[in-house]
Amino acid sequence: MFRQFVLAIALAGCLVAPSLVAADKKVDRKAAKEAEAVLAAEKGWSTGVAKNDFALLDKVLADDLTYTHSTGGFDTKASYIEKLKTGKARYFQADYDKEPRVQILSKDTALTFGRVKVATLGPNNSQVPATLAFLHAFVKRNGQWQLVAHQSAKVN
Repeated sequence: MFRQFVLAIALAGCLVAPSLVAADKKVDRKAAKEAEAVLAAEKGWSTGVAKNDFALLDKVLADDLTYTHSTGGFDTKASYIEKLKTGKARYFQADYDKEPRVQILSKDTALTFGRVKVATLGPNNSQVPATLAFLHAFVKRNGQWQLVAHQSAKVN
């Protein structure tokens, strides 16, 4: 009798285990899909600043953005975009040295971090190259990942 009970439990485990594995794969696929969406928003920032694509920046930057530059200065979304539009700030380049790392914190909060090589506007319209380590915080609002905080530090 005990042997039949153990056999029944083992058989039930064999039947349930594949569905648990399938559920884990479904969760993994969903997490991977969210990470891809965060990475797309991240790349929206770098593309937007390098190409002065203000429509893209308006989409990927949250209205309540806090943008802290490697110099210690800071901007809001409005002041950041205004500086780019007027030419007070300019990115000639914003290229990642490798794919930024994405960390999903919750269903609507994520971080990205990595290094980006930039060339920005310097004295006499010169290009000033720098490598920056950055940390970006994203929130998901109305189905769209948006950058709410930027912090960077020069590493060269």
